[in-house]
Amino acid sequence: MKKNLLFIAALTAGLFQANAQCVIVPSCTPNAMTGYCAAPSASTNLPAGTVGTAYSTNIQFSLGTTAQNGAVPINGATITATSGLPAGLATTLNPTSGAIAGGGNACLQIAGTPSVAGSYTFSATFSVSTAFGAQIVNAQWYLTINANTTGIAQIAQPANVMIISPNPAKSELNITADFHIGKVSIIDALGKVVMSQDLNYTSQTTLDIHNLERGVYFLQANDGSRITTKKFIKD
Repeated sequence: MKKNLLFIAALTAGLFQANAQCVIVPSCTPNAMTGYCAAPSASTNLPAGTVGTAYSTNIQFSLGTTAQNGAVPINGATITATSGLPAGLATTLNPTSGAIAGGGNACLQIAGTPSVAGSYTFSATFSVSTAFGAQIVNAQWYLTINANTTGIAQIAQPANVMIISPNPAKSELNITADFHIGKVSIIDALGKVVMSQDLNYTSQTTLDIHNLERGVYFLQANDGSRITTKKFIKD
C-alpha cells in the first residue's frame, strides 16, 4: 500500500504525499466574478524561508457555486498540479484528491527544509468544472528563500503562540497571544464563519460567545501575514 501511495505521489509531482495534512479552515469569501478565493490571496508573498531551516505554510481555498456574478454555475474544481518550489520543499493537500465541491473548501501545505536560496513563483493549477465545460485556472504566489548567512542550519522560528481559556467555555473566551492580532473569526464544525471581529492588532482580548450554540468551534487569528487556529468547545 505504501509503495502504491509513493507511486501516485511521483505521478503527480509530489502533490499528494502521504504525510501530514493542513487543517481546512475557510478563510475568505469566493469572488463573485472568478468564483473562488485563496488565503493568502493569489499574487501575494508567502512567508519567507531560510536555507537549512524547517519551513511550513498553508494556503486555504474556498470555491463558490457560481462565477461571473451568478451567470456560470460551478460544479467543482480539482487542483491538478503545482510547480515552482525550490529544492527541499513539497506540497500536500487536504483533501488528498485535490477535489473541491462547489461551495466547498480545501487547503494546501508547503513544507520541508529549503536548500537553495532565491526568489520563486509558486503556481497551483485548477481544473474548474462549470455548466459550460471545464476551465483551467492558474494561481501564483511569490516565495523568497534567504541564504543562511551564519553557515549553520538555523533553528526554526516557533509558530505564533496563542492561548484561549477557559476551554470548554460558557459565555466568554479569553485570548492571549505572543503576536498582534488584526482579526479573529470563529468557525463552526461545518466550516461556517459564525463570528468575526477586528481586534486592531492587540495581543489580548475577551470575546463574548454566549450566543453560540454548544459544540466544537475553531478560533482563527490573523496577524496580517499568518493565520493561527485553535479549537475550543462551547459548553
